[in-house]
Amino acid sequence: MNVATGAMVVAVLLASLIAPSTALAQAEEPVDREALVGFFVATGGDTWGRSDNWGSDLPLDRWHGVGTDSAGRVVSLALPSNGLVGPIPASIGSLTRLEHLDLADNDVYGEIPAEIGDLANLIHLDLHNNRLDRPIPPEVGSLAALEVLDLKHNHLSGAIPAEVGNLASLRILDLRGNGLSRQVPDSLGGLSSLTRLVLSGNRLSGGMPPELGSLGSLVWLDMSRNSLSGDIPPEMGDLANLTWLDLSSNYLSGQVPPELGRLSHLRTLSLWLNGLTGEIPPELGDLAALEDLSLSLNDLSGTIPPELGRLTALRLLRLGHNQLSGSIPAEFGKLGGLRYLWLEDNELSGAIPAELGDLHGLKGLWLEGNRLSGSIPDEIGRLRWLRRMYLHDNRLSGDIPASIGELSRLEELRLDGNELTGELPAALGELSNLERMNLADNWLFGEIPSQIANLGRLQILRLNDNELKGPIPAGIGRLTRLTELDLHDNALTGPIPAGIGKLGELRRLRLHNNRLSGGIPPGIGRLAELSVLDLSDNRLSGAIPESLGDLSNLTQLILRENQLVGEIPASLARLGRLEWLDLSLNQLHGPIPPGVGDLASLEALYLSFNFLDGEIPEEFGNLANLKILKLRWNELSGEIPAQLGDLSSLRQLNLWHNRLTGPIPPELGRLVNLTRLDLDGNELSGEIPEELGNLSLLTELWLTGNDLSGGIPAELGRLTGLRRLYLDGNRLTGAIPAGLANLAGLRRLWLQDNELSGEIPTRLGGLTGLEQIFLGGTNALDGCLPAAWESLDTLVGDLDTLGLEFCAVS
Repeated sequence: MNVATGAMVVAVLLASLIAPSTALAQAEEPVDREALVGFFVATGGDTWGRSDNWGSDLPLDRWHGVGTDSAGRVVSLALPSNGLVGPIPASIGSLTRLEHLDLADNDVYGEIPAEIGDLANLIHLDLHNNRLDRPIPPEVGSLAALEVLDLKHNHLSGAIPAEVGNLASLRILDLRGNGLSRQVPDSLGGLSSLTRLVLSGNRLSGGMPPELGSLGSLVWLDMSRNSLSGDIPPEMGDLANLTWLDLSSNYLSGQVPPELGRLSHLRTLSLWLNGLTGEIPPELGDLAALEDLSLSLNDLSGTIPPELGRLTALRLLRLGHNQLSGSIPAEFGKLGGLRYLWLEDNELSGAIPAELGDLHGLKGLWLEGNRLSGSIPDEIGRLRWLRRMYLHDNRLSGDIPASIGELSRLEELRLDGNELTGELPAALGELSNLERMNLADNWLFGEIPSQIANLGRLQILRLNDNELKGPIPAGIGRLTRLTELDLHDNALTGPIPAGIGKLGELRRLRLHNNRLSGGIPPGIGRLAELSVLDLSDNRLSGAIPESLGDLSNLTQLILRENQLVGEIPASLARLGRLEWLDLSLNQLHGPIPPGVGDLASLEALYLSFNFLDGEIPEEFGNLANLKILKLRWNELSGEIPAQLGDLSSLRQLNLWHNRLTGPIPPELGRLVNLTRLDLDGNELSGEIPEELGNLSLLTELWLTGNDLSGGIPAELGRLTGLRRLYLDGNRLTGAIPAGLANLAGLRRLWLQDNELSGEIPTRLGGLTGLEQIFLGGTNALDGCLPAAWESLDTLVGDLDTLGLEFCAVS
């Protein structure tokens, strides 16, 4: 409805007030019509979803959502989900015959007007799912006939008015999902007709009023997701008709009251995520109707009472994330209706009871993060409805039972982090619905059964950190839904199957630390979703396939420690998302492709221990996110590019043992995040740049074995975080700077085999943390040794070869 039309409707409404028909005048109070007009205007009536007959001179009960009594007075206003926008006008209080007000699921905002308290006949008030804010007016407590008060999912704040306790007829009070704060008023304990009390999802604090135990008609009590503290009142055990009790996600403390065991109709008891302590009361075993018992994420201790095995109606049992000890009660095998069992992250010990195999309807079993030992019982194979089984991070031993293959509905299987031995049962290949299987970090041996390739729905396969040997099954290429394949840290041999190139959804492929041989299959370059490829620590040979440059989503490419040959493919420069590139410890040769400098996301580049030659590309200066650059033990030549000084994020620069020449670029002094600089074992010349004194985070400086000359810059004394300083094997001259005494944390100082002269500064005696010091060789130092060094019993070095005495103690 456009603005013009809306204005016309308002005009007609006003006109109908001024000159109502005779029939209308006799049948209704003008005050009701006037109140509705004000309501229409205030809540944007021209944009409502439906406004049938609003604005006409028809009787009010013909207006959409309006109901009247025989006298024409408005008794019902129901406009849920109708696009109302705006505040509730104070004139709503003029509808004095109103019994039912429903404005739910609109965009009503502002405060609830105090005039709502004038609706003395109101029975049902539903304003839920709007944007009402500010406190609930205490005048609500005047609605003596009110049976339903539903204000959930608004933005109400402040305290719950104590006056609400005056609503003697109230059956339902739902205030959940607001911002209500302060304590729950004791007066709510006087609502003797109340059957449902829902205060969840607010900011209520303080203790639970014990007076709530007087609500004898209460069936549903939900005070979850607040900031309630203190003990759970034992009076809660007096709520004889209660079927639902949810106090989860608060700060409640103390013990679980044994009196709760008297709630014979209770179906849900949810106390999780509190600070409850002590033992689980065995009286809870008397809750014959209980279907959901949730006590997880507390500080409960002691053993699990076997009496819980009497809860034959139980469907969900959550006891995880506590400090429960002892064994899992064999009596749990009697919980025939149980569907989900959570006992994870406790201190449970002993064996998994074979009786759990009697839980034929079980769909989820969480026992991880305990101290369970012994073997996995064969009886587990009887759980034909099981979909999730988590037994990881325990101390389970023995073989994986072949009976697991009978769990035809199983979707997730986690046995990782145990002490399981033996071979993988071929029966695992019968789990046709399996999506995730993690058997990592055990002592499993033997070959990967070829039947694994039958798991057509498998998305995650982790068999890493075992003692598996033999080949990767050739049929693994049939697992076309696979997103993660982790087989690393085993003893697998043979080639990488070419079929892996068919796994089009694969995101992570980790085969490192095995004994795989042969070439890298070029088909891996077709894995468009791949983000992590780690084939390091194997015996792979041949060239790096050019096709790897097609992996546009790759963030990690790790081929370290193989026998790869040839040049680094220029195609790798297309890997725009690459963050980690490690090709070290291979037999690669040729120049570093300049295009590597275009990898804008790169954070770590490892090319060490190869036979790379040529110059370091100037384009490396474009790698703004680079933190680690290691090119050591190659045959790189030429000068260090000054552009490396632009790598503002760099923390480690390692260029040692190459054939680099020329001076150290002073621009390296701009690398303010650098912690380690290794340039030793090259043919660098010239002086040490004083700008290196700006590297305030530097802990290690290695310049050994070059052809550096000139003096040791005094500015190095500003590197107060330095732990290791290696300047030996150069042609440095002059005296040792006294400013090196500022390096209070220095552990190793190697200055030998230079052309240093003069006295050793006595201030260096303050370096009491020194572990190694070498000053001899071709130096010509004189004077005396700092007296403080004589008492450093653990000091290693060549001081005794200098022919100098310790200085006298002054």
